[in-house]
Amino acid sequence: MKIKNLGFLFERIAYKNYNPCIIFKDSKKFSFHEVNDLSNKILTFFRKNYINEKDLLALESTKNIFSLSCILACLKGGIGYSFIELFSAQKRVDEQLNQLRPKKIVTFTKKYKSKKNLFFSEKNLEKIKNIKVKPLKLKNKSYLAYVMFTSGSTGKPKGVKISHNNLVYFIKWVNKFFKLKKKEIFSNINPLHFDNSVFDIYGSIFNGFPIIPINKNEFFEGKKLIKKFNNLGCTTWFSVPSFLDLILRTNSEKIFRNNKFKRIIFGGERFPIKSIKKIYKFVSKKEIFNVSGPTECTCICSAHKVTNKDLAKKNDNIFVGKINNYFKYKIINPKKNKKKGELFLEGPTISEGYINNKTASAKSFYKTGKDNGYKTGDLVEKSTNGNLKIIGRVDNQIKFMGYRIELEEIENKIIKKFRVNNCIVLVKKLKTYPFQKIVLITDSNKLKNINLYSKLKDILPNFMIPTEIKLIKEFKYNKNFKIDRAFYKNDIL
Repeated sequence: MKIKNLGFLFERIAYKNYNPCIIFKDSKKFSFHEVNDLSNKILTFFRKNYINEKDLLALESTKNIFSLSCILACLKGGIGYSFIELFSAQKRVDEQLNQLRPKKIVTFTKKYKSKKNLFFSEKNLEKIKNIKVKPLKLKNKSYLAYVMFTSGSTGKPKGVKISHNNLVYFIKWVNKFFKLKKKEIFSNINPLHFDNSVFDIYGSIFNGFPIIPINKNEFFEGKKLIKKFNNLGCTTWFSVPSFLDLILRTNSEKIFRNNKFKRIIFGGERFPIKSIKKIYKFVSKKEIFNVSGPTECTCICSAHKVTNKDLAKKNDNIFVGKINNYFKYKIINPKKNKKKGELFLEGPTISEGYINNKTASAKSFYKTGKDNGYKTGDLVEKSTNGNLKIIGRVDNQIKFMGYRIELEEIENKIIKKFRVNNCIVLVKKLKTYPFQKIVLITDSNKLKNINLYSKLKDILPNFMIPTEIKLIKEFKYNKNFKIDRAFYKNDIL
């Protein structure tokens, strides 16, 4: 039987499998069998609360055994899910929920307890553990699996729809490309509402390997974190480059001595050449990868195994590799330069579009035979051996701390909040961590000496709030009567 519902795939992996599936620490491990059993109980609980096939849930972005088992319960029942950082900027959370239109919000926090939400209190969790599960009637068909939110140029975030079918191809690629073998253990450093976590979760447990979830409070204790990975035998590290930079700001590179990683993978930002050089004597025999891909293509579309030649470069703009073999791609250039231009992707892992947003979907997605196509907005350059290098964007999107940010979203929020006529937001490069910062340029005295964080924390997440304001007398405009962004990039920054 060809598996279309990933719930069937997990059931097959978990059948009589008492090996660890989710490892929080040495004394807190859950086997595939236990996780499968718990997910069946959660699905039964959902159905008792009238949550059924094709419904959509918003899940609190918290890492615990129940939230991770909720993923499996949703997949089995044909229920879509979306992890939401409920404690982030409240107005942005509201925008996400308005677009998502979930049947329920599943929360572990008393603050969000209401009749409309499913509150997983300690009492309710105990009830779920004791549920007697009758045989579940699962349908072997592809459903919407999850919705992952990204920044939007209109000022509102966009929710990318990813199906079971998209993920089936992705799971197979992870296994084949990274040549996974016995006794693999994956890290889960990335937050559940962040696209990189798709690799952590689906690349690991759906290939039969355990995962080690890492919570926020462990981020700033690099020495303890690396020791934990070593003690638990973690073989695969995947994070944004800035996370490695953060660890090395407060710890010696010696914490990577005697590590048990087989491979170290970075994606979401420019490759961290300087930081890798610091730890290289401890990881020189490991496989190091630079990966790339928009959320719309199911996490990763290309991967490059980093070489000594790459690390000898003075800049950090190394290859993102060859496009994964299940994609077709085009490099579109008005001047018909086939080696440099905007990257268009086509294939079975491309999303159907943005949830409840036909306008944005029509602008970025297109049909090509049986598959979908996506205009990535990435400007790429192709080498003679087929490797791609990202050289820029066709729009004003950036990657910061691993997150994809549309600068226009920040601008629109500031214009609306402070009622100013114009402003632009640009990125300034730094020599030290976090290696770039977001700068607001304005001609309005309203924003002079203002504390942006205190004013914007309710409408923008922390990583999107500018940390510097530059006040100018008046804006310079180009021939099209638009603010001359290029001038400010070159002249002011």
